[in-house]
Amino acid sequence: KHFVEPADAGNLVAMANVLAAAVTRPINWLHLPVPIERDDAAYFAPLTGLALHPETKLFLGLVHHEDGVEGAQRRIATAQPALAAAGFSEFGIGTECGFGRGPADRTAPLLQLHREIIAASHVG
Repeated sequence: KHFVEPADAGNLVAMANVLAAAVTRPINWLHLPVPIERDDAAYFAPLTGLALHPETKLFLGLVHHEDGVEGAQRRIATAQPALAAAGFSEFGIGTECGFGRGPADRTAPLLQLHREIIAASHVG
């Protein structure tokens, strides 16, 4: 759990845009976390202003063990219009914060969950 939950993705977009403008080498990918409670358009609205270089692949951390495929599909569907407005026709998925803090026996099921979400949603 975050110490403070973000109001929306605005700070993530601001930081990503600053990095994209300032870093002189290519940025291969960027991961933006999505809290489990956030499947509302207001959270994703700032993504319309995301300005990454074409070579940077975007990953949204919207996979949560607790609500599985259904929760991820809700977040994907809500994020897509804002990302499309910013010129993103595709994006990858991942967990919100990685696998490192969870119990080891949860890793394989979480990887399987990624496969199921991708198969159900046609995202990478």
